[in-house]
Amino acid sequence: MRTIEEIKGRCVITEDGHWLWRGALRHDGRPNIYAPDYTRADGGMRTQCGMRAVWHCLNEKAVPEGYRVFGTCDELACCNPAHIKCTKVADYGAWLQRTGKFKGQTNRILANRAIGRQRALLNQEQILYVQTSKKTGVELAEELGVSTSVLSKYRRGESIAVRADSGLFSALIAGGRA
Repeated sequence: MRTIEEIKGRCVITEDGHWLWRGALRHDGRPNIYAPDYTRADGGMRTQCGMRAVWHCLNEKAVPEGYRVFGTCDELACCNPAHIKCTKVADYGAWLQRTGKFKGQTNRILANRAIGRQRALLNQEQILYVQTSKKTGVELAEELGVSTSVLSKYRRGESIAVRADSGLFSALIAGGRA
């Protein structure tokens, strides 16, 4: 596909203006289009995400560094240029937050929880030690190699992201047997 007309020809046009791609789809339902890629292939033909392919066909230039091409409608397979936007990554994040596009999606919630567990600085045993210790926050911070603000959060019970050493519900199960 070298032009928008070729892409449009492979789409079903709906009453509400969506161009639904009839060709190959990616695992997540977005179009997979063979088109010029000015960002990674200097205009050479390459398989890429449909929204990005449409943007490249329209603009015939690379996506600027720090920018992201995304669809603004709810149809993953939509290739309508009016439904595609290219903005700074920070603006994309602000748009996601403002629209709530991914809010409540279980797979994203679970992924964010997993990220939080990986970022946790202390495991469950260390948190219990911090919460029951008579030592000062400064002493514990030096001993455990974390900041005093992190320790304060753990002592107040604010930081609930913990590494699950034996599985997600291991603490609940162990607590039930005691």
